[in-house]
Amino acid sequence: MDISLQKLLAKMEEQIKGARAASSASEMREKIHTIQTLCELVLDEPKAGPAPEPKISMIQQSPVPATLQQPKRLEAEGGANGESLFDF
Repeated sequence: MDISLQKLLAKMEEQIKGARAASSASEMREKIHTIQTLCELVLDEPKAGPAPEPKISMIQQSPVPATLQQPKRLEAEGGANGESLFDF
């Protein structure tokens, strides 16, 4: 749940007015502690504005030259006259 900065500042102003009008030191400390907590909320929030969308970068693949190895030529044995199984 996002609370706007303006709402937090308005709550801080209310607490400041309450601290000024406090009848005891403990009541004033309580209001000041509340102000401190509200300040921490403001400071802990990421910077105001629209959240940046994560950039998805495409991974560039460099073309890898395919090196095809030529199969070894079979040596013809005993009167064979070609590479095919059907060559006699």
